[in-house]
Amino acid sequence: MNGKILCSIVLVLALAGALAYAMSYAREDVIVDTFDSGGRVVFHDNDSHSTFHLGVASADFEKNAVYSSSLSSIETGTGTSTFTATWRSERGNELGGAKTAVFTLTVWDPAEVPHSTTRESQGVSSGKLSVSCSSYGPGEGRFLLTSTISESRLNLSAPLFG
Repeated sequence: MNGKILCSIVLVLALAGALAYAMSYAREDVIVDTFDSGGRVVFHDNDSHSTFHLGVASADFEKNAVYSSSLSSIETGTGTSTFTATWRSERGNELGGAKTAVFTLTVWDPAEVPHSTTRESQGVSSGKLSVSCSSYGPGEGRFLLTSTISESRLNLSAPLFG
């Protein structure tokens, strides 16, 4: 009798382990909403560079909505300039919610080299994105401010058919 009980316990533990392993692959991140805004950066052949506030981005977990607004164009000199944007997450995630807001600021210099920073938030909060970018010659670059809400969802078909 002890052998049958031990065998049953081992079998139950093996099945529970296999189920836990399969469930770890059953979660997937789904983009709920995304929005971006951007503009151009003109780098002039002079030494006037500074810090530029490019825009704002926000996410509302309750409405599953994101927004970003930015300047359309700025001008700076060669050398190192700093570009910033503010972000905020409004109306908190539901208790134990699986939603994440992702805010990204990317600036491309005239050579099309990207300089980027990203922040994530799962609750009501705010902050600042900051990117420093050096241009070694005049030309035109660009920037993009992106807000995204993604949600981690259970996909039971993933471990079976994925």
